[in-house]
Amino acid sequence: MKLHPKYTFSNNRQIWRIIPGGEGQLVIEERDPSSKEVFFSSIDMNTGAVILDSYQFEEKFWIGIEDVYRGVIFFHKYNKPDMPGHSDIIAFDINTRKELWHSDKYLFSLVYDNHVYCYRNEFEGRKYFKLNYITGELVSNLGDDIKLISELKELRNAETYKGYTFPNILSQSNKEIIEVFEELRTHESLTDKIDFVITNNLLLTSYHRIISEGKFQNCFKALDIRQKKVIFEEILNKEIINLIPDSFFLINDLIFLLKEKEKLIVFLITD
Repeated sequence: MKLHPKYTFSNNRQIWRIIPGGEGQLVIEERDPSSKEVFFSSIDMNTGAVILDSYQFEEKFWIGIEDVYRGVIFFHKYNKPDMPGHSDIIAFDINTRKELWHSDKYLFSLVYDNHVYCYRNEFEGRKYFKLNYITGELVSNLGDDIKLISELKELRNAETYKGYTFPNILSQSNKEIIEVFEELRTHESLTDKIDFVITNNLLLTSYHRIISEGKFQNCFKALDIRQKKVIFEEILNKEIINLIPDSFFLINDLIFLLKEKEKLIVFLITD
């Protein structure tokens, strides 16, 4: 097995979120906490071609993403700065770079099967509504049917993350591979938390090497299980004080690595 470099993406800003965009796209949210600015980009996940680059709203920071569906990003505002409560729904077309619609009447719940499901908090409880995802027009009033919303969320998650693989945390139950990590421990001082994925006879792992008291390196290795050798390794974070979760994931046969919190590096797995 081999890993072939495909592309890198970086604007030298902190990558905050990487969101499935459908249509073979990834949406990347970058934030600069010091200047209080947020930027939104979209790339073709197979080629790295930039579709949307560093887009900003008039509101430079207090805005975020609810979901991405068929080339449309659904944004939210915040009720108040520094507070988690969301407000508004803004539908934005990635390809035309234009706002499709904006509503301050509803709060976003999910998008599925060409409709946005949203709600209002009313005196007698939460009421749900179904909107056209392109126009924002009301399609139907769903009342308080939380069971329907829960079922649709499960369907949406299955649809969104089809083909994705996220790491598991190594435990004593993983006896078939734990010996590999015990051998690593004889050469390196590691923390207890080790993330791993097994795919196509490859063992992919992200772990933290202790370099001094309170300081770590986040390392990634790909090991060919049949040949029992390391075929690729990379230091994802040279020196950190907090353990980094979720520093890699897979989409089909592509590996996505997040390096130094600012660079997305993508590899293709081949025979």
